[in-house]
Amino acid sequence: MKTSITRSLVTACFLLSLTAGAAFAGAARTHDGFFLRVSTGMGAGNAEISDASGSLKFSGTSIDGNFAVGAMVTPTVALHGTVWGWRVNDPDAELTVTGVGSTTATATGTLMMAAYGVGGTYYLMPANMYFSGSLGLCSLSGTEDMDGSSKTGFAFDATVGKEWWVSNDLGLGLSGNVSYFSAKDDTFLGTTESFSGPSFGMKVSATFN
Repeated sequence: MKTSITRSLVTACFLLSLTAGAAFAGAARTHDGFFLRVSTGMGAGNAEISDASGSLKFSGTSIDGNFAVGAMVTPTVALHGTVWGWRVNDPDAELTVTGVGSTTATATGTLMMAAYGVGGTYYLMPANMYFSGSLGLCSLSGTEDMDGSSKTGFAFDATVGKEWWVSNDLGLGLSGNVSYFSAKDDTFLGTTESFSGPSFGMKVSATFN
């Protein structure tokens, strides 16, 4: 039920933003009409699960991505559906046993957090600086040593960026983000606890608008 509601909200947001964006003429080097932003870069991904007996934490350098599509609903505000997440290859794994201590090793495989939801972006003009946030559903999955998946959880992302116009409709720039997720374990360890953790990223971005 929760998944279908969020998917409906994403679809409604996308259709509403496209309808509203159609009301704006495609003036050069202004934010109007159709909105598409793609950003990718590097960061730090984290996922931790814990209970009274101890904790297990995965962390490492991540490949980050964010894809937002919608339209401008005012000259400075965009509404969009957003897909975002991170991927860590061979992360560090820290196992802590309560009353005993911790041990660290390298986990072979890939750990990935993927999320989708609805979001908004506000532009500070004429600096062409933006503040963007998205909220939605997520899942965590892994391969090899981390083979398994989580149940559907929630995630949010907050991004600050700056772009420079390189054509009448295209801006290129840099952005930094912080995100957080929480999702109950399903087939990783078979527990009832949740994996959760923050992630941080620095990206290059391209916005067609």
